[in-house]
Parts: sequence; C-alpha cells; structure tokens
Amino acid sequence: MLNIFLTVVLPIFLVAGAGAALQRVRPGPLGLLAPASLYIFAPALALDGLLQTELPLDVSLRIVGAAATILIAMVAVSWIVARVLRLDRTNESGFMLTGTFGNAGNMGIPVAFLAFGDDGLAVAIMVFITQSSISWPIGIYIAARGRTRGWAPLLTAVKAPVLYVVPVALVVRALDWTLPVTIERPIGLLADAAIPGMLLVLGYQLALGIALDRPGSIAAALITRLVVGAAAGVGIATLFGLDGVVRNTVVLIAAMPAAVFITILATEYRTSPRFVATIVVASTIASLATLTVIINLLERQA
Repeated sequence: MLNIFLTVVLPIFLVAGAGAALQRVRPGPLGLLAPASLYIFAPALALDGLLQTELPLDVSLRIVGAAATILIAMVAVSWIVARVLRLDRTNESGFMLTGTFGNAGNMGIPVAFLAFGDDGLAVAIMVFITQSSISWPIGIYIAARGRTRGWAPLLTAVKAPVLYVVPVALVVRALDWTLPVTIERPIGLLADAAIPGMLLVLGYQLALGIALDRPGSIAAALITRLVVGAAAGVGIATLFGLDGVVRNTVVLIAAMPAAVFITILATEYRTSPRFVATIVVASTIASLATLTVIINLLERQA
C-alpha cells in the first residue's frame, strides 16, 4: 500500500502542490490556465485519446453506459442525503453538487494513468468524456435550481467544446482517416499539456483553504462522494459486465473527490459557494488516504 501511495497518489499531489505553492507566493486569479484547460487542453486530450484507443466497440459502449449511470445514481443519492439532513433549497443544491460530481478530469485521468497505465488512461478518458457531456447541463441545472427557475442557464452548457469531440472522433475513425502530421502533432502536444494543466488548476483550488462551520454537512458530503461513490462504481461496473482494468478504472473514477468545476457553478449561481469549495478541498485531501486504499483493493482483485 505504501508503494501505491508513493508511486500513484503522491505524485499527483506534488504537481497540484506546485500550483498551490505558486498561488501562495504569487496570489492572483488563474488567468488563462482554467479556460485553456477547459477549452483547449481537455478537448485535445479527449480527441487524442479517442483516436488512439483500441477498446472494442461493445466494451466502449458499456463504459459509456456505466459512467452515465454512476453519475445519475449519485444525483439521486445526494438528493436523498440532503433531504435527510433537512437542508434548505440553496444548501441542498450545493450539497448535491459536491456529492454528484467527481473529479474525473483533473485527478481521475492522471491517477488512472499512473495506476493502470495506457489501458487505464484510455478508459478514464472515455469516462471523462461521457460524464463531461452530461455534467455541465445537469450541474448547471442543480446549481441554478437553488435560487432560480427555468432552463435558460442550460444554454451555457453547449459552449463546452468537449461535447463536440466525440462526433468528430467517431467520424474520423468510421471513415478510417489518418490525420495529417500538421494537425496530429499539435493535438498530441496539447494533449500532453492537459494533465499537468489540470493538476495546476486543482492546486490553485487547494490553496483557497476550507471552512469548518458546518461539520455535519461536511462529513456527510465527504462520505457521499468518497465512499458511496466508490460503492456505486463497484455495483454499476458489475451490472454492466465490466472486468479487469476496465472495471477497476471505472470504479477508481467513481471514487474521485469532488470536481473543481462545481466551484464555478456554485459561485455563478450563489449556491453555497464556500461550502462547495470546502468540500472540493477537503475531499481532495482526504482522497490521499481513500484512493490509496481503493487502488490497493482493486489491484488485489485483479
């Protein structure tokens, strides 16, 4: 287990720690890094991964189905827990954001790569694309429902370029095209920059610290995201007949800490932004332990 911590989990936090240290030394906004990660690096990584993957079509479809089902299941679980806690509508929406959306991008992709190699990376990218495609519209609705009504905020979801990567990649693969080097190399370079870029954004978020004024809700959110999320991953991956590295990667992504992008939604729609930011930071720190244990268990079952 110590070896897993030192070779898989700790390297991720060291890179993120560099971003946190920079924020402490040179405080300021993220500037172009966050939008570059969202609009340039992530789509390039997704496109490169989809074009390079050798996963069979039936396995790919089961991965997509499992990833989408896990996300929807966590929406339901988070809503139930929030109701049990008797949170008001605004705090309920904030809680649902933290319980539903795991960090499949900034942490999930690099951790899966370090834990399970190129095969794990291919699966993680597919899970990331699937969940990203539905996370923005669902996340925006959850955040907006805390204070506003209607579906107008969902229009911003269609601006996420990762939504359009899948059809492009499918067309290229279906027609058996080979991209010219002039296009392929820039995509590869940007894809290589995606993981460190995502981790630096995560580090910036870690530098913001946490607020411990709602210990009961914080504890419930951490358990929902890190423990229940992992359990949902195991059950749903089994339901979809996944096994080996594919199953392990899907479960690992399901156990990720809260996603960074939910802080953007919580701030934009004034849905308990401080609580949401606290869970993002606290769950990321707690995942040092939980991910180490989960990876160890998954490797023993392999």
